[in-house]
Amino acid sequence: MKKNMLPLLGIAFIVAIVSTGVFYGLFAGKLRSSSELPSHAIVVAARDLDRGAVIQSSDLRVSEIQGVLRGSFSKPEDAAGATLLASIKANEPLLEERVLASVSDATRAGGPVPGGMRAITLHIFQSESLLNMLRPGSRIDLQAVSDRNGGTELRTVLENVQVLQVSSADANGNRPAGAAVTVLVGARDADTVALADAGSRIRLALRNPMDEEITPRRPVSFAAVFSATGKLTSDAAESNHPAAAGVWQHPVQLHVQVLSVSDSGLAQLRAHTGHEQPDGSWRAAQFPSREEAAKVVQSLEQKRELEIVSGERLTAGLGRPISFHAGPKDRALRVQFSLEQAGAGKLSLHVKPRIGSDTAPELEFPDSASFLVEEAENDAPRAMQLFPDRKWEHRHLLILVSARALPQASTLASAGAHRGH
Repeated sequence: MKKNMLPLLGIAFIVAIVSTGVFYGLFAGKLRSSSELPSHAIVVAARDLDRGAVIQSSDLRVSEIQGVLRGSFSKPEDAAGATLLASIKANEPLLEERVLASVSDATRAGGPVPGGMRAITLHIFQSESLLNMLRPGSRIDLQAVSDRNGGTELRTVLENVQVLQVSSADANGNRPAGAAVTVLVGARDADTVALADAGSRIRLALRNPMDEEITPRRPVSFAAVFSATGKLTSDAAESNHPAAAGVWQHPVQLHVQVLSVSDSGLAQLRAHTGHEQPDGSWRAAQFPSREEAAKVVQSLEQKRELEIVSGERLTAGLGRPISFHAGPKDRALRVQFSLEQAGAGKLSLHVKPRIGSDTAPELEFPDSASFLVEEAENDAPRAMQLFPDRKWEHRHLLILVSARALPQASTLASAGAHRGH
């Protein structure tokens, strides 16, 4: 009996050796293949960063991982200037979905929704392919398509709108019909945009991020597209348009921004401006050019010496004044802009600032300029009443205005061409 067991034990021993060798070979191969994955550089936080922080290159460092981490940055420069949507810890990877791209005026240290702005989610119609091109910080125009009285009509509701978030796609990059896009709009435009989303079909038009041009537009009817006259707007649409009584004469685009500036930043701004126009309660000073004003503001932002609290783009014309509003109604900041003839074919821009019931005489500038406006007694309690969500200790409230004459338009324009920041 024992002699019959010996061959069986030998066979079992050999099978055990072969099985062990096969298992070891497979396991070792797996270990070897995983260790041979190529490494990739990713950007991680060099220290703890709070939500709303404007990222600097010094806040980041480069680390290496095996494999690929989707949505990560490879160089600190690629993320510099972006704003964090959520706090991250030291050594945590920085992902695209957690930052709001810079190159936009709405990405401020106050978070994704600055003061005076509203975030609205829209359901998009027939723009699914375009959605794959959108990223947080992209700039778009909003178009509303409506079927009324048996005809199709399209209107551009708002231009140069910033994208905050895009609904996620599936593994194949496809999004469901009626995909959602969250955008940032001025408070006065929020109701209009929400109503357009509820009562019409919203389409998107993607803009170049550096294109800030606001174009006067009218509604376009489907029948007029195929009209023999080539006239895109129907006569009925023109007659019903609120501005049909006339055209804009000498339109001027105004970029108005409310700034919170440190003591050091205020000194640097004043060093770049020219002669002041004091009137007792307010004073104003002009920059040599709009380009220099933008360069100084951007530099101070990067140094965190300046923060844009609120802002808007407006259009004024000869005989068509426009006003900028910010803050609570009972003590709101209001700046009225009006364009007037200055003789010899020249125009002048008259600026009348007011906080609450305190008014000031008009200040006068060329129709194309960048200038600062501030109260002579710029105290922190007053600024705190206007914008209570900000810290105003050792800070100053200033109004930066950049005016630019637009080409004389042959079509009707709309005074509601705004873009808040």
